Amino acid sequence: MTNSPYLAFKEKLCTFADGQAGIRNPFVIAAVDPSIEHRVTDRLSAWTTNADEAPAIENGASVQLIWLDELLPETKVHNLSVALGGKTTAERIEETMQDRLAEELVEEIIVSEIDDDRLQTQQHIVLLLNLGSLYPFTRASELLDELDRRNVRSTIGIPFPGDIVGGKLSFFGGESRHYYPAHQIDVQIREVHLQQ
Repeated sequence: MTNSPYLAFKEKLCTFADGQAGIRNPFVIAAVDPSIEHRVTDRLSAWTTNADEAPAIENGASVQLIWLDELLPETKVHNLSVALGGKTTAERIEETMQDRLAEELVEEIIVSEIDDDRLQTQQHIVLLLNLGSLYPFTRASELLDELDRRNVRSTIGIPFPGDIVGGKLSFFGGESRHYYPAHQIDVQIREVHLQQ
């Protein structure tokens, strides 16, 4: 194993895609310094098309990028919140988004983004990118729980904009949580790890 949490994240995704069993599902989450979240997602995007960047994606594995910030406007709850705009309070819109966003995002992912056959194969890696754009409306744990409830068996990777506090992840300084059922990379990805 490597000292780079960025490389460790990619290696764990490939290990799961190669058939290793997960805690319950093959889900991987890695804390990322929020100031470099978009740089990390850009690098991950480049990794999926660059055969020279380690680790190589092998053995029939496939990778799909899902940009959460682009998927957000496709949800009914987002469109409802925009339509209500000045007709209700910001608090009410936030509550509505928090109640329904994770479920609707996962529904959109399952119906529109991932082919049915790939939903059930661990060899298909799905990277959920730009999670920070969903703050404060939903969390990684809610997305992972909903993917688990919907029996998605693809290998799921989430670069998580936040800190590691006492072994738990903190989303933008909020309450620290364990993100079970995800395998967690134990060191935050920082700028220096992108230069290795």
